[in-house]
Amino acid sequence: MRRASTGPWVPGALFGALISLLLAGCSETPGIGDARGNVTHGGKLVTAGVVKFFPVSGGPAVAGAISPDGTYRASGVPTGRCKVAVETLEFKHMSAPPKELAKQILVARPVYVPIPSKYEKPDSSGIEVEIKKGDNLFELAVD
Repeated sequence: MRRASTGPWVPGALFGALISLLLAGCSETPGIGDARGNVTHGGKLVTAGVVKFFPVSGGPAVAGAISPDGTYRASGVPTGRCKVAVETLEFKHMSAPPKELAKQILVARPVYVPIPSKYEKPDSSGIEVEIKKGDNLFELAVD
């Protein structure tokens, strides 16, 4: 009885395909999530500033502006651990609009709220969060 020849390339091709499948299973695509919430200091809303999320694993920070109502939203934050910074110093010298214009403005105006300087940098803020795919709610108290 004669045995069918598979050729010299078949075992090598099968081995290569198996290795490719194993490697593909090991490389996980990083996900993204959105972070939102309020920022408070001494129980009062912080109404001007930026919340920045710095992935611990590396990569660029993702920022979300703090609205005049004290809420923030940062979209497209990589999943995993992130250090957080709350930056408000750039709003310290923000001037109020003229009185005539202020009467016409129907939305709340951001007001600078001084916070401890340690929150301006991710390495000194002491705030670290876990970002998951989808929506993430973080109430940030910077006291």
